[in-house]
Amino acid sequence: MELFITTQPELEEVLVKELATLGYTKVEIGFRGVYVEVKDLTDIYNLNLHLSTASRVLLPLKRFKVRDDKDLYDAASTIDWPLFLKPEGTIWIHANVNHPTLRHSVYAAQVVKDAICDMFRDEFGARPSVSKEQPDLSLNLYVDAKSAVLSLDTSGDPLHMRGYRLDGGESPVNETLAAAALKLAGYTGEEILLDPMAGSGTFLIEAALMATKTPPGWLRRRFGFFAHPDFKELDWLQFKADSLKKVVPLQPNKIFGIEKSAAQANLCRKNLAAAGFQDQILITHGDFRDVEPEIKPNFVIANPPYGVRMDDEASLAPLYRSLGDFLKRKTAHPATGAVLTGSMPLTKEIGLKAKRRIPLSTGGLEARLLLFDLFSGSKT
Repeated sequence: MELFITTQPELEEVLVKELATLGYTKVEIGFRGVYVEVKDLTDIYNLNLHLSTASRVLLPLKRFKVRDDKDLYDAASTIDWPLFLKPEGTIWIHANVNHPTLRHSVYAAQVVKDAICDMFRDEFGARPSVSKEQPDLSLNLYVDAKSAVLSLDTSGDPLHMRGYRLDGGESPVNETLAAAALKLAGYTGEEILLDPMAGSGTFLIEAALMATKTPPGWLRRRFGFFAHPDFKELDWLQFKADSLKKVVPLQPNKIFGIEKSAAQANLCRKNLAAAGFQDQILITHGDFRDVEPEIKPNFVIANPPYGVRMDDEASLAPLYRSLGDFLKRKTAHPATGAVLTGSMPLTKEIGLKAKRRIPLSTGGLEARLLLFDLFSGSKT
């Protein structure tokens, strides 16, 4: 069968490479995602548990042509929904629609919901209810022009919701984007990594998951594939247990963080504890400009703040200059520097020439991941 795995804009190639590391090579890039050929339900377990740069794993249930809402209703009515859901269950339908007459995604989702509920009402005299929070059945409707596909969302909640983030704090970087940035910067898990503005700890935790070969989804308690007719809980639990046997310990003195805000540093430690890394990753409360790392890192990654107004950017210029100075003076040589920012003018303040500027999106805003090769005497 063929799945469609969605991801954030600009991350399709990263997802293809991650799929290859998991042994999936029959792939094709689509719009904000990748088509991948798989064999059975075990692959759906595998992809949901192990992918770090994906958003959702979608299993198409029906592809069809749609001229109007009647076509949509009729197509949804042909699926044997009681195989997936009990009458007292809950459903949620996420729709993305580009169609000449079905102009509102919410309305299209409502039509599918009506078709499902009418089937249950006719057969059982009762109907499912709609719930966005942990529904028993998660569906995805995609309509482009007159072609439509209705899929089982085998992920349920988006895969960036790993289960370790108790609180994101101020403007946290998305887990999927953090994992992708680490991969794009060439992080292997062998480097000594430091985040000088650790925030809630997302870069640190994603790096630790990679370094220990821990499945990113291991903390999640629910997946959308629980609704699949062939799902067997014992098989899933055995698969997960077998995957966790491959986890290796995090080597000491490999991952560090610095955080200026006491509240954020405390939050970071709580998130590290939730992820199981509280004793392996040291968080220093302080300003990176005043901290001299006891062990010089050879991989530094940061997501510094950036302003959306001109005066914001001006006030942040000294911070970016200090970050550039940190990269030049307080790292081992050679080293890799990676800076994710949404401000192009502020990147000039770093004072280093980037070997790559990779377009990305963060929080719906255009951003760049700047990669630096750091050698003794690195210059602008």
